[in-house]
Amino acid sequence: MHDGRGVRRHHHDRGIRHPTARPGTRRRGVPAFTESVAHHLVLDDGNYDGPTPERFVYCPPLRSRQAVDALGRHMFTGEITTIGSDHCCYDVAQKESRRTDVRAMPNGLPGVETRLPVIFSEYVAGAGLPATRFVELTAANPARTNGLYPRKGTLMPGSDADIAIWDPAARWRVSAGDLQMATDYTPYEGMTLTGRPRTVLVGGRVVVHDGLLADPVPRGRHLPAGPISLTPALGRTAP
Repeated sequence: MHDGRGVRRHHHDRGIRHPTARPGTRRRGVPAFTESVAHHLVLDDGNYDGPTPERFVYCPPLRSRQAVDALGRHMFTGEITTIGSDHCCYDVAQKESRRTDVRAMPNGLPGVETRLPVIFSEYVAGAGLPATRFVELTAANPARTNGLYPRKGTLMPGSDADIAIWDPAARWRVSAGDLQMATDYTPYEGMTLTGRPRTVLVGGRVVVHDGLLADPVPRGRHLPAGPISLTPALGRTAP
């Protein structure tokens, strides 16, 4: 997508072609940024061999473990700019309603609640990704590419104080019944993860503590995007 301020490449799943295209684009003088999502970085096409393949249908589809691992290596090089969720909160009944026809099947996976824990567990706890890079991919760079930095994406005087206090050692098993998303399944069902948020603040107010809602008052608001912040973290390329 080109908006006059830079090129954003979304939903990269192939591991080789898309992320390495960015340096060539930048050499032509075009600011270019890439986004991947948790399911492209963790899940593979082996899930289609299970009893409920329709629950894993999204676009682009699941790829081989080799492609997933190749894409994951770009988490370390700077070729991936942000990690999104691509959240689509279909439930099992909706997924099964067209289970014999992929052309008509509801397309997408639920993942907004599991995005941060899955990436932290697989890449920080599991593969040695620096915690600072995790924060850059999931908070600072999304704020920069949407023109919201430093209001969002950093802990500085004058920022909005939206904070997740993380327990990096917490071990837990993913179960749809324990999640708050408005669906009855998760593509990560049964996975054992390391790390999760314990306390969440929005605008300096504690809204979640020890996994329980502490403040039921809705605090979300629409923030219009501004110009992309072209900082060194966004412009970095692999050596």
